[in-house]
Amino acid sequence: MQWYRKLSGGRQVLVRDFMTSMIVTAESETPVLEAARLMAAEDIGSLMVTRGDVLVGMVTRKDVISAQLLSEDTYSSLTVDAIMNSPVVTISPDADLGQTIAVMNQTNIKCLPVMEGDSVIGVVTASDVIRVLATVKLIADGAPEK
Repeated sequence: MQWYRKLSGGRQVLVRDFMTSMIVTAESETPVLEAARLMAAEDIGSLMVTRGDVLVGMVTRKDVISAQLLSEDTYSSLTVDAIMNSPVVTISPDADLGQTIAVMNQTNIKCLPVMEGDSVIGVVTASDVIRVLATVKLIADGAPEK
């Protein structure tokens, strides 16, 4: 998976270079309905679930939609800790693009919190990876940078 280094002029493209720094979280006891509204308002596909300052899970749009298939009474009483994915697969800000792609492929997880020590400092998604690959390809093909 080192082909992208040739395209990027030999420079490693690190997660810290293309991650999103905006982190949206919900406490584990947050009602699923409230979490769904937050995800819609922020236009995000996943939400980090915390207990205090500790990351304990992730909830995706798919998780929320699946929960909606339950009876209306059950859905209205669910909290995110009941539907979250845990343990959380994370990545280091110093991981390179190839490592990020490998983790996403191996785990089938397309949204990875970026951890520096015990702190979440960002998130990287499959869309971020595609954007980087497209940009590197354009540069390699001689397209002008914007």
